[in-house]
Amino acid sequence: MVADNIDAGIAIAAADQSSAASVSIKDELPTGNYILVSVDIDTTGRRLIDEIVQLAAYTPSDHFEQYIMPYMNLNPAARQRHQVRVISIGFFRMLKSMQTYKIIKSKSEVAALKDFLDWLDELKSKNPDADGIVLFYHEERKFIPYMILQSLVKYGMLDRFNATVKAFVNSFNLAKTSIGDTKHYSLRNLSKILTKTKEENQENVAETNNNNKRIKNGLQKERDEFDGNASVRAKLAYTVALQLSNLDNPHELMPESVEALGNLFKALKPFTEPISGDVKELDTQNLNLERQNSFRPVFLNYFKTTLYHRVRAVKFRIVLAENGFDLTTLNDIWTDKHAAGLDTALQGIANLKGEDRTELVELLDSFFDPNKVTIKPIVKPNTVRRRNKRNALNHKSASSASHSASDEFGAGGDKSQSLSSVPDSTTKTPSPIKTGSRSQRKRNSRPIAPKEAAGKSATEAAALNNTAPASISVSSYVPIAATN
Repeated sequence: MVADNIDAGIAIAAADQSSAASVSIKDELPTGNYILVSVDIDTTGRRLIDEIVQLAAYTPSDHFEQYIMPYMNLNPAARQRHQVRVISIGFFRMLKSMQTYKIIKSKSEVAALKDFLDWLDELKSKNPDADGIVLFYHEERKFIPYMILQSLVKYGMLDRFNATVKAFVNSFNLAKTSIGDTKHYSLRNLSKILTKTKEENQENVAETNNNNKRIKNGLQKERDEFDGNASVRAKLAYTVALQLSNLDNPHELMPESVEALGNLFKALKPFTEPISGDVKELDTQNLNLERQNSFRPVFLNYFKTTLYHRVRAVKFRIVLAENGFDLTTLNDIWTDKHAAGLDTALQGIANLKGEDRTELVELLDSFFDPNKVTIKPIVKPNTVRRRNKRNALNHKSASSASHSASDEFGAGGDKSQSLSSVPDSTTKTPSPIKTGSRSQRKRNSRPIAPKEAAGKSATEAAALNNTAPASISVSSYVPIAATN
């Protein structure tokens, strides 16, 4: 659970620093006929060094989904979100669903990308008049295009991808411009706002007697609507974008109608981003990642403390990297002008508050100065979780109860008397005495030999000898003769 919170906190911190206050409009695509395809991915984490686990795409006429076997394991937050984990059976690694507990069929990353490009080429061939394909996604922090392009560059498939796909579009910008008063623009919240389910307008169907079938259908419906799956999110993104682009129409349009698709393209066109621009941004992101990694020794003490300070460390690293600073650059500034130079250099960062800037300058000064010790963050003493406090109190009460029982009934406690207050599951209950059965015969103890009885007193030896049963004497032996 702690790892889940850490990953979530880091993702939130990164989103806060990278999300723009206003929607930026890039260069528009040339006028033409384009096919709109929604795309989404599941990954092992939210970093550029992570890998794709599932690649999914959706159109009203067709869809694509493929699981990919990653080289690394999913982090705890990704496992919880996607309900997928990596298992090892012998020498083989495979994906397993945490919902159905079944093995998931997967392919290597290069094979999955080839299948995806083949699917895009086939989709374009079905529409010969199309000028290309536009992929759109829905997320607050831009991440999906970077992961897809990075995988394509790794295997040398970018040129083939550029021949079919012309641009990426983030439908999150469409939601921000269409719904101004809404604070949350996630797919789940938008679908609740825009989608009117038929179940609300129709009467409930009469319950059937087959309860097992109803439960099974409910579980299947829950799995089909599970937004931790990339294929579900891709379909949901297409539906939400289609509804947002057709809000002004008084009548409901079919998803495959020419008018609905035309309105969708007109709404998304101002936010299109060319592939070349995304590739340049990917190079910048990789450079920023190297700058962030250079600050790891500075914030080492932050990562050894609480979640709050870990999130602050991530924020500081992102802000410094996005403003072009790395550890070497700041070290050169400190060498020339010490703490005053660091303060002057950080004055140009608008995202830093005054107290954050002061904390960062003091931390960097203590790290660069060999005569100082690197500052450790101050941890409040009352940061123990409520659950841990409860467990500690229960443990303390249980130990005090055991001590009181031992004081009352002796050193080890009397289990027969303290059984009601302090149950002991290790004590074996004696078996009841069986009535009407033959009594058990005692084992005959042999008389003590003189050598063994030498070290014992005469009274103890006599007492032990008397425990043996009396010998049976046979007065006479009379043979019985056989008669004819």
